Amino acid sequence: MMKQHQHRTVIKRVHPHEWRWRASAAAGALVVALLAGYLWGANRPSDMPFFNSPEERLRDQVAQLNLEREADQQTLQALQSTLSENVAELSEMREMLALYRGVMLPEETGDLVVSRAPIVAYDPRNQTLSAVAMVHRGSEDFAEYRGEMTLILEGFLSDEPHEVNLAVLDTASETSVFPLSFRYLQKVQIAVSLPQGFVPEKLVSLVRLVEPRRITTERRDAIGGSATVGLANVEAGDNASESRIR
Repeated sequence: MMKQHQHRTVIKRVHPHEWRWRASAAAGALVVALLAGYLWGANRPSDMPFFNSPEERLRDQVAQLNLEREADQQTLQALQSTLSENVAELSEMREMLALYRGVMLPEETGDLVVSRAPIVAYDPRNQTLSAVAMVHRGSEDFAEYRGEMTLILEGFLSDEPHEVNLAVLDTASETSVFPLSFRYLQKVQIAVSLPQGFVPEKLVSLVRLVEPRRITTERRDAIGGSATVGLANVEAGDNASESRIR
């Protein structure tokens, strides 16, 4: 008689979270494989002609050089602007220093007072003019200088010679002259509107002192040109004498 095989029933115990573990392990293996592929590809020269061509590398270099050039130009412009401002400030400081040296340590010219060249700004479009005139003590030192300054603008109106008294046009002035009273120096500042059609050519600065002595000085400065200076000293009881410096 043939033996009959007996079938056995095998019972296998499976953990309820085993499928999750297997899924996690597979996902981890996939991530590791992708990361290894990325690192291998990043360290390997690319065979794609677009990213590895000499033309593309040259374009990148040119673009980088252009950016550096623009940055250098901006830096250079900023430095030039700063340098120009410093030069202008230095020039103004030198002029101011020379002015105060002239006031505190005037040259031995014998002049009782010195009338400086005025600073004039003329706008022909708006027919306006601003000026700053200055007078300071000369080689002699007195406690007070008193007198008056007259500013006359010479020019042409309708092709005819014409004169304008700036003190009359100045709304801040109550008279036709600017009073002077100083120990070392005094500035006279004005800003006026000129008559329509008037073309200024010269500014005449006339200073008349009454103290410490009676004396008159005059200078003539071209508007927008070189200055022509005229000096006239009038002592009390003497006739006027005039000398011109060009």
